[in-house]
Amino acid sequence: MYNRNMKLLIIFGPPAVGKLTVGKAIEEQTDFHLFHNHAIMDDVMHIFGTGTPAEDRLSRVIRENVIEEAAKTGIDLIFTYVWNFGLKKGKYNIDRYKEIYESRGGNVYFAELVAPAAIRIKRAASPERQVNKAHAAKAEEIAKLDSTKDFRSPSPFFYPNMYKQIGTSDKTPRELASQIIGWVS
Repeated sequence: MYNRNMKLLIIFGPPAVGKLTVGKAIEEQTDFHLFHNHAIMDDVMHIFGTGTPAEDRLSRVIRENVIEEAAKTGIDLIFTYVWNFGLKKGKYNIDRYKEIYESRGGNVYFAELVAPAAIRIKRAASPERQVNKAHAAKAEEIAKLDSTKDFRSPSPFFYPNMYKQIGTSDKTPRELASQIIGWVS
């Protein structure tokens, strides 16, 4: 099946920047379906541990299969992702998801959410975050992750025509969702 109008929206950014919250707001206002990365990773990490070869392999295979099935059925999909630009596997994975949608006539958009560490630390302490993301970075881990991982996207971005960077510090999730919806429509 080829759907020239279907879309894959990849929302990425560092931990606790608001990817899931904004993704939910977009899903509520559109026909997009939200596939948030922790929906897979938390269960896999629970069984195999964090950062193990099995967790890495299974997370990648499951994500790819879900994205492929969504593309085959013409679903507009939101995928959330913490992209560590210091590792080549992140771009490899994203390129694969992009290729899956584009090979079926779809368009792929990249929305990078950004916010200062102080704001993300506060958000990471949210009880809702702990309920929705069992293995997400805790407030005390945010600063450490920022110093050991490279969450800064390259400039220019790999796909500049399909990319938008959006600050999340001073807007509500609904405002951010509206901005993204207007851009991908």
